[in-house]
Formats: sequence, C-alpha cells, structure tokens
Amino acid sequence: MGVLSDFFIADATAAPSYNGRSDFPPEDVCRFKRITPLEAAGVLSVLRGGGDRIEMLDEFPALTPEDAEEWVTGIPPDMTQALAQLDAVRIEDAAVACARATSEELGWSPEDFNEVLAQLCVLARRAMKKGKAMYLWNSL
Repeated sequence: MGVLSDFFIADATAAPSYNGRSDFPPEDVCRFKRITPLEAAGVLSVLRGGGDRIEMLDEFPALTPEDAEEWVTGIPPDMTQALAQLDAVRIEDAAVACARATSEELGWSPEDFNEVLAQLCVLARRAMKKGKAMYLWNSL
C-alpha cells in the first residue's frame, strides 16, 4: 500500500487534527501516495530554482508527535505561493525538474508530476484565496 500523502489546506487550529478523514471539504484536499516531506522538499527546491532539499526539510515543521502513526507537517508559505503562481507551461517545466529531483525515491515521470503539480497548483490558489495554509499528512 505504501505511504498515503494528503496535501490539504486548513487554518492552524484544524491542521493537527487532520487524519485523512473525509470530513474536510474535498476541494481542500489532494490525495497522493509516496510523497513525504523529503519529496516535498525536492519540489520546493525546484520551485525555488535550487537549494539542498535535505536542508529544506527543516522548513516543513512537524505538527504531530514523531512517534505517531500519522504525521502532519506544515508546507512553507513560499511553496504555497510558488505553486499558486504556476501556469501550464511552468507546470510542465517544473514537472521535468521534479521528476529528476526525486528520481531515486519516486521514479515518477514528468507526466506523473505534471498531474500532481496541476492539482497542487489549484489547491495552493484556493489556500491563498481562503487565507489558509497548506499542510502535508502522511500515514503508513
């Protein structure tokens, strides 16, 4: 089955209680698999135009205890802003770079990432419009 990976938007008080339930509005959640903060940091490094993704892991703060069975981490605000600003051409370019940056962990094609980034772009725009932050939930 692998790692479940939900990107979602919420205000700070609701974020730690997210547990993959369907009671969040479906338009506030993007469900994927195998994306952990490490892969998200790879996406962030692409969106920033470079940088060490291992060092960027510190920018994804844990909101739940490390020994939990489910984890919620915050997404850096500039990642949300960068995703919200992507257009179709920039999504395609970023998808190629993301596939390259995470090839060891995910092995996804640019087409796979194109779909992921397109969905995250919509979610990020919604977050900006609603004044909410983006988060990543993982569960084994």
